[in-house]
Amino acid sequence: MADDIEQVRRAESRRGRRPQDTETINERRRKASALKEVWDYGTEEDLKTLMREFGISPDSPEWKETLRTWNAEREQN
Repeated sequence: MADDIEQVRRAESRRGRRPQDTETINERRRKASALKEVWDYGTEEDLKTLMREFGISPDSPEWKETLRTWNAEREQN
């Protein structure tokens, strides 16, 4: 009886949880940190280098939108 209750408790505690890929999570955090640092203190060339490292193509809409946002941010400050 106690074993059955323990099994149900364990099953309930795991319900809804997905396995997490810690490597992917750490990579996202590293990228976010690097982007924040470049965004706050870097130059446009630093940003372009970082986007290339992230695999973003200079021909992509993401590239153009990021640079547009970057320049608009710099004009406001």
